[in-house]
Amino acid sequence: MSAANITIRTSSANWLADLAKAYQSRATIYLLDDANLGVDPINQTILDMGRKANLSQREWIAVLVSLGISSAGAYLLVMAILDPEPYSKIGLAIGSGALLIAGGGFSAIRILVGHKPPNIEMSLNKGFKISFT
Repeated sequence: MSAANITIRTSSANWLADLAKAYQSRATIYLLDDANLGVDPINQTILDMGRKANLSQREWIAVLVSLGISSAGAYLLVMAILDPEPYSKIGLAIGSGALLIAGGGFSAIRILVGHKPPNIEMSLNKGFKISFT
């Protein structure tokens, strides 16, 4: 997604995934709750909005897979460090574990727990404006 203004409607099929991607790219978002889900980005994280919107089993599985990738990376990193072999022989395992943690699930975790919250404004005709400026 580009850094341009993006309009996301809660009535669209993949609105929460689109919202997460827009958060990740730090784009300015207009969130319209036209499905009347009662989402409130001022007081809710993306995880809270997902709970309120009754996400499908498939969507929750995607979140859990992201968290699982991060956990696998952490496990690989700890096991590589605890291995009695010299670090020169297990450098690839340490690097892979760090990469899994940083790339695989870390960004999803940061989005779900609400780190670096955006600026949120509400207007009557445009819904919520979410920006990172």
